[in-house]
Amino acid sequence: MDKIITIKTTSEFAKTMHFAYTIDMTTNVQIRIDTALKNKAEKTLNKLGLDLPTAFRIFLNKVNLVGGIPFSVTDDNYFIYSNKEEEEILDAYKNSPRSKKFNNSKELIKFLRA
Repeated sequence: MDKIITIKTTSEFAKTMHFAYTIDMTTNVQIRIDTALKNKAEKTLNKLGLDLPTAFRIFLNKVNLVGGIPFSVTDDNYFIYSNKEEEEILDAYKNSPRSKKFNNSKELIKFLRA
């Protein structure tokens, strides 16, 4: 089924211009996701005036535009330490016999060149 999308501009330059084009939407995509995730996403998208199919089309267009996933896919908690853990790590480093302290950059450069 073809879908007609109409775009109207409000700029002074093209105030009376009217564009219409047809997009071929004949492919179905099925995915299985958690019901709670779907419901939460729908609520968020509805606040933006979008539905899931439209949001998914936007995502796929962005994938094609940037040549990959349009956001970083990482474990956000991979290198996150609590303040206490961070202090323990820094203390262990400072007190390590392998740790060396330099008073200025000349000392550091001399050490690195040795």
